[in-house]
Amino acid sequence: MTPVTSRAARTAAWMLVLGLTGALAAPAADTATRTRNFRQPFPAQAAELRLANLAGRIELVRGQGNQVVVDVTVHAAGSNANETQKLLDGMKWVRSKDSKGRDEWALSYPVNDYSGFHYPRPGHRSEPSFLSFLDNSYSSTQYRGKRVRIYAQKRSGTPTLYAELKIALPANSNVAVRNAVGAVRGQGQLEGTLSVDTGSGDVEIANHAGRMTIDTGSGDVTVGSTRGESRIDTGSGDVVVRKLVGNGNVDTGSGDVTVENVSAGGLTIDTGSGNVVVRQGVAARVSADTGSGDVSVIDVEIEELQADTGSGDVTLRSSLAQARTVVAETGSGDVEIYGGPQASFDVQSSHGSGELLVRYDDADLRRSGRKVTGAKRGDGRTTIRVTTGSGDCVIGPKS
Repeated sequence: MTPVTSRAARTAAWMLVLGLTGALAAPAADTATRTRNFRQPFPAQAAELRLANLAGRIELVRGQGNQVVVDVTVHAAGSNANETQKLLDGMKWVRSKDSKGRDEWALSYPVNDYSGFHYPRPGHRSEPSFLSFLDNSYSSTQYRGKRVRIYAQKRSGTPTLYAELKIALPANSNVAVRNAVGAVRGQGQLEGTLSVDTGSGDVEIANHAGRMTIDTGSGDVTVGSTRGESRIDTGSGDVVVRKLVGNGNVDTGSGDVTVENVSAGGLTIDTGSGNVVVRQGVAARVSADTGSGDVSVIDVEIEELQADTGSGDVTLRSSLAQARTVVAETGSGDVEIYGGPQASFDVQSSHGSGELLVRYDDADLRRSGRKVTGAKRGDGRTTIRVTTGSGDCVIGPKS
């Protein structure tokens, strides 16, 4: 349904309701949402501690001592006050297993009694429950061995139930957080081994030191600073890392990837559709692959670069002082390499349609007939291989 059609349907539905107020009794108001708070400490240990929540927002903060402390705020609204109270009282931490059979502590949503729950996501427009047919969107997930639906819109017969968590992580903790639907935000300086998994929701981590893994089915990932081994995977969403120290691996099915201020042994980026930008810093090896989009490596001192795009341009700006190998391939697009004044290289190019343009005046050109196919400058220390299906290759000084 297009936005215009959706708006028209809402307008027509409201006009129908207003026009029939004299013939139909007004619907009863939804039961007000109530809350309950409780705290649960877990011992921080060398083995991984896994925590699971079905729906709601999760906040990660720096903790003290040797315990992982979780503050839980449960929100519930049933069809009446008794059902609401039962929902609130029934929420606690229980032992469970995730879809891979791993042990975890999970909040005890009553998945045996209900097949779905309402979670009013921030920023989502809500209609009255009797107009829920206008918005039937939901997320489906596996939780405590049951297939459960999370509805963004209040529905008749489906209770509102979700939990907001604040998790205090002591230094050197080993914690995995799974949030089926909802955002995860990390504040302050976090340390240790951290895994964040969300089926649908954005993930934002301000600062982290240690091994970090982020996996979201759908949502953007933003990291301020990470130091250590970092792996980020999102099915659909943009990824931004403002500072990366250590090896990094970023994979997104669809979305742009930006990694800045790099100091890495290896950085691997793969996106099915989206632009890739690596900006400023030093990296021994950079591998960037996108099905459709540009690849730009700007002001990064590299030793090895592998850049591949099905459709888009490849741009490298580097002194090339430390570069040993540069391989750039594009099905449709240009390749531009801008080096320093002392750059020494041996470039070989293959073009289905396009040409090699060398803008270092002192480079020795190689030709096949009238076409330039390669060039060497200095001792040819940097090996450059360029392949384009349709596009030019330009190599010249950064100025």
